[in-house]
Amino acid sequence: MPTLTRPKPSLAPPPRPHAVVIGSGFGGLAAAVRLGARGYRVTVLERQPTPGGRAAVFHQDGFTFDAGPTIVTAPFLFEELWQLCGRRLADDVDLRPISPFYRIRFADGATFDYTGDPAAMRAEVARFAPGDVAGYERFMQASEAIFRVGFEQLGDVPFTNWTDMA
Repeated sequence: MPTLTRPKPSLAPPPRPHAVVIGSGFGGLAAAVRLGARGYRVTVLERQPTPGGRAAVFHQDGFTFDAGPTIVTAPFLFEELWQLCGRRLADDVDLRPISPFYRIRFADGATFDYTGDPAAMRAEVARFAPGDVAGYERFMQASEAIFRVGFEQLGDVPFTNWTDMA
């Protein structure tokens, strides 16, 4: 008569779930960090030779070009990702204030500097087009209302089909 034996319990931890993230732009990298913080094994696929998506840097003919944003307007989002990994953003990344954010040059030689300083922006609008300051103020108020809804209330809401936003 054969002897029945119980299988030995496995000492190996259960396999972690695996996620594949397509694209290594800000969104893809943020998704990969969040998944990793939740215990997933993560593979990031990128078709370009370097990561970064629209935030990548490329070199040509001895020059360095930014492929996209050079201004981080919401550093708290990066700080949150670093915290998920038990780190501080400031220990790994040196964010520096820049002013102006950019300068617009017109064909007649006039320039307009865009900054993140509300008082400096009012002064720049007044310098460039004194009659437009009130319109600029209305634009900023409307933009703030849109930001509150679009970023603060809906920034983490999925829209899986077009009727969700409506």
